[in-house]
Amino acid sequence: MLYDRHAPQVYRFLSALGVVADDREDALQEVFVAVFRSLASFRGEAQLSTWIYRIASRHAGRLGRRRRVRDVLSTLLLREPPPPPPPDPAERAAEIHFVDRLLGRLSPKKRAVLVLFEIEGLPVDEIARIVDCPENTVWSRLHHARSEMVRLAKRGQTSGSDKGDKRGDRDSNDKGDWGRRERGGEA
Repeated sequence: MLYDRHAPQVYRFLSALGVVADDREDALQEVFVAVFRSLASFRGEAQLSTWIYRIASRHAGRLGRRRRVRDVLSTLLLREPPPPPPPDPAERAAEIHFVDRLLGRLSPKKRAVLVLFEIEGLPVDEIARIVDCPENTVWSRLHHARSEMVRLAKRGQTSGSDKGDKRGDRDSNDKGDWGRRERGGEA
């Protein structure tokens, strides 16, 4: 029942965090194996879904690091680029592919916050617990992620050639009035 209830959301979350289609099903299984092994240590300080998202986030990070190391080693050892992953039938629509490419250009911290807020619809306090940062930092990352997505979409820069602009990579606790408007307060 736990798996049936949370697996679709975790699968989408893993996808949005950049876990490639070939690894996604295995990653989903590994996340829930970790959940079941650690269930006795769940303290109930946060919602169960928050705890599961946090496990999934850490697992996606580990997978990304492993894949990068594997790609670098294969490139160095074989002196040929790794083959491109086969296309995922579920992601054939041009809009979804474009958004995936844009998400891939965001830093992992910004991507996680944007996906949890905009796609999964989680509240900011829960996202703060998942990504282990203050709520103001979540708002800041969300603001910068949105701005960067708009900038990249306008410029059509999804190929990785926009590496010189680091303005969107900071995680400031900007206390500008955009955060109050987002939370429903007055500007």
